[in-house]
Amino acid sequence: MRPEGPSLTLEPQPAVRSPRLRLKIDECTDPTTWDAYVHQSRAASQYHLWRWRRVIEETYGHSSHYLAAISDGQVQGVLPLVAIRSRLFGRFLVSLPFFNYGGILASTEEAQGALLDSAIALARSLGMRHVELRQGNPCDLNWQEASPKVAMVVPLPKTTDEAWGKLSSRLRNKIRNASKSGLVARWGGCELVKDFYSVFAVNMRNLGTPVYPRAWFENVMRFAGPDSRILTLWKEERPAAATLITTFRDFVELPWIASLPEERKLQSTVLLYWTALEWAVQNGYARVDLGRCTPGGGTYQFKRQWNCDEVKLHWYYWLAPGVAAPQLRPENPRFRLAIWLWKHFPLGVANRLGPRIVRSIP
Repeated sequence: MRPEGPSLTLEPQPAVRSPRLRLKIDECTDPTTWDAYVHQSRAASQYHLWRWRRVIEETYGHSSHYLAAISDGQVQGVLPLVAIRSRLFGRFLVSLPFFNYGGILASTEEAQGALLDSAIALARSLGMRHVELRQGNPCDLNWQEASPKVAMVVPLPKTTDEAWGKLSSRLRNKIRNASKSGLVARWGGCELVKDFYSVFAVNMRNLGTPVYPRAWFENVMRFAGPDSRILTLWKEERPAAATLITTFRDFVELPWIASLPEERKLQSTVLLYWTALEWAVQNGYARVDLGRCTPGGGTYQFKRQWNCDEVKLHWYYWLAPGVAAPQLRPENPRFRLAIWLWKHFPLGVANRLGPRIVRSIP
């Protein structure tokens, strides 16, 4: 069953007006103090937790600056920032790279303003071109806003019968056919990273996207193992589809999903999604985030059939003078040739080069 705790809300936590407090901004070095504030914040995402700092630093070596607003010895707000320095893409701070959510948590307007001012001051001192906050939903930050993506979030009923009944008859038939095709589900943890990665690496190469290193997923399971698990679908002795699932409060997320093209005719991806949703219902979760996508695209159309709520992801930017908002998205026309070439790389070459590039693509 899911761990007890307050429900995660996708609404930003409102900053409340208060008498002016004696605030100072420090770089937090105490994981316990940091996580205590995150756990009591209704607006927190799982990526605000300290463990994700360790995942990023252990995998890529990026330096982090975890800013905390302190008043009378009490934390009034936090802002996790990761510094990325790249010859290809420049220098910038992100909260938080490689994930959909992050950004600022604050209990007062004063704490929010002080944290934002400190982030700008830090960016200037480090020579950064921009600061990116992945707040998820709209906030009054007075920074440049972009909302090019949506998160596809499935609200879950109380029973699997209800969840099944909400699906279209066409989708139910696909799931039935996939169940009869010999695909077998296996759940696990670190021991399944190798099998998950064998599917994920092929899928990313076929999409024309640099792949994360295998160490990334090993570190996710190492540091976030109690709230993470891997689901794989096997055809005989070969993994055909896989997803890494994370949980936080009543919220389930499928940030990484992949399937082999030769097995998709068996509707392996459909069965993978249904198996994950069924598990989430059975374990008492309230929502499943199927990941972000661009409205109108093929991935978007596939996810829509699961009766998703489309949640715009509002990301905010502070830009250094003369700097334009970043466009590090696959749909950027500048990357079309690179994507086409990547799709035609031998898998071994893509797997060697990908981790060196993706470390700088947040």
